[in-house]
Parts: sequence; structure tokens; C-alpha cells
Amino acid sequence: MNKIRFLLIVLSVFLLYGCNDNNVEQDESEVGSNIIVQEENLDGKFTVSEVVEYLCSEKVKDREYNKEGNQKATEYIDELYKQLNLEFVFGKSYLDNFPYDGRNISNVIGKISGNDSSTAIILTAHFDAWFNGAVDNASGVATVLEIAKLLEDTSKKESLNYDVIFLMTNGEMALFAGSRDFVTKLEQLQYQNIFNINIDCVGMKDSYNSNPLGLKTLSRISESQILYSGIKEIFNNNNIDFVDDYPTEKAKIAFEQNMGVSDYFAFEENDYPNIHICQQGISEFILNEKDTPELLDYKKIEKLAYVLSIYIKGIIL
Repeated sequence: MNKIRFLLIVLSVFLLYGCNDNNVEQDESEVGSNIIVQEENLDGKFTVSEVVEYLCSEKVKDREYNKEGNQKATEYIDELYKQLNLEFVFGKSYLDNFPYDGRNISNVIGKISGNDSSTAIILTAHFDAWFNGAVDNASGVATVLEIAKLLEDTSKKESLNYDVIFLMTNGEMALFAGSRDFVTKLEQLQYQNIFNINIDCVGMKDSYNSNPLGLKTLSRISESQILYSGIKEIFNNNNIDFVDDYPTEKAKIAFEQNMGVSDYFAFEENDYPNIHICQQGISEFILNEKDTPELLDYKKIEKLAYVLSIYIKGIIL
């Protein structure tokens, strides 16, 4: 009798949890909450640390749009896209040239196609920089590249829900020149729905800056709340520290004046939903000689990329 009762209990538990799709999705969204994310060199591909160290190296030096180091950074990211075998977005190249200040410079753009090609999630990070530009913004570039690597690997086994575009912008520090140029070309791609996730200045070591991400909404577009609420939820589930506050005082002032502080604003001013992901407490470390790779915690960047890749893989828009 006891044996029969035990089997009935086991069967009840299985029916309650094992056949519930919502529980399966929730488990997946929380998969990173109790693990240490380790840097994986998938199929011999690049790592977060390698990306940051190269972009901040003596070989590259200054990545401002009009410097030789900017061209070296452009070529480097182009090579990493080739490693990932991303799809082209414009023509037959990842490089999308545009004129600025009397010269031609390039964004670097690649794509993974999803089941619904009417909707695109566009991940942005700027690679131009003053000084070494580790926090600002090799950290964001490394995050987006890591997401691309993870999603490219995932998409071999299961298609993504939507197209995901990886846009490395040039000239962000020159009034968002690259992202503004890209947005003018979006109509060519004929998407019905576009969502932008911008990553700029993340992953500092606690010993230098233990402040969380500042995820106060910087968008007046109602659909942007889809991104803000969904990303906050998965960050909560996976122990990524954030507060519902402005990332910087500059961001607060810019928002109040209907302006922006990073590439998300090129999407905002064209009515595309967007979110800006940035760490608080960065101001004293960026745009000066202090901004070196020593400031960064690569494990933080890897975890952020991992959790965002899970979010993108599972999102229903």
C-alpha cells in the first residue's frame, strides 16, 4: 500500500511540473543564477579578455574616428565577424562605410537570421574611444561579441525567434555618427518591428567601482518598456545587480533635455524602442588615462553577455 502511495505522489509531481511549459521557460531564464559563468572559447573562437586586451593594446592605441587605431579596430572586429560566419546586412561585407568629417569610416554589422524576419533586435556598442577606452567602450564591444558568439552557437541547434543584428558603431563620440547613419538605412531592411539594446560602459571590478547597472528608463517610447521590464526581470532572476536609477548624472540631464548620451539615442529620435545598459559610478574612470583593462572584471562581462543571450533567445515580442 505504501509503495502504491509513493508512486502516486511521484506521478503527481511529474504531471504538475514536468508537463508545464511555463516552468521550462522559467528554469531556462534562471539558468545562470547559481552558477559561475566561465569563459568558454567555443570552437577556438575569441574570448572577452582577448577582445579587450587587443582593443586597448599599444598596437591600436587611440580609437578616435580620425586615428589609425580606429581603422585597426574596425579591421579586427571585421575578422571576428568572419570567425563567427555572421550573415551580411548590407551588400557582401560586414563593413558599412559612411562619410564623416571629410573622411570615410565604417560601422561593422553582421546578423543571425531568426524565424520571424519581420522583427529585428539590434545590439549596439561603439568601438571608437579616447585613450585606451577599456570601460568606454571595449567592455560593451566585448559584451556584444560574446553574445554573438553564444547565439551563433545556439542557432546551429535551434533557430532564434527573430533576426539579431550586431552593430558595432563608429563615431559614437562624434555625436553618434555611426548609429545615426545606420538608422537612415533601416528602411532598406524592411523590418516591421525594431528593438535596440545598447551596451556602453559595463563590467568594472568591484575594487574600483562596485556600483550596479543603472537601468532608469531613458526612452519616451512606450514599447521600450518591453525591453526594460523583460531585462530587469531576467537580471533579477540571475543576480545581475542593477537599480532603477540613472546610470550617470549626464544621462539624467540629457534625458530631461530630450537628448542622449550613447547610440540608443539614434534609435530614440527615430521612434525605435531601445534600452541603454550602463554601469553607475563610471564618470571618474572614463575619457582619461585611467581607463585601462585593469579596471574590468571579465567574469562580469561574460555573465552579462550570457544572461542577455538567454533573454534574446527566449523573448517573445
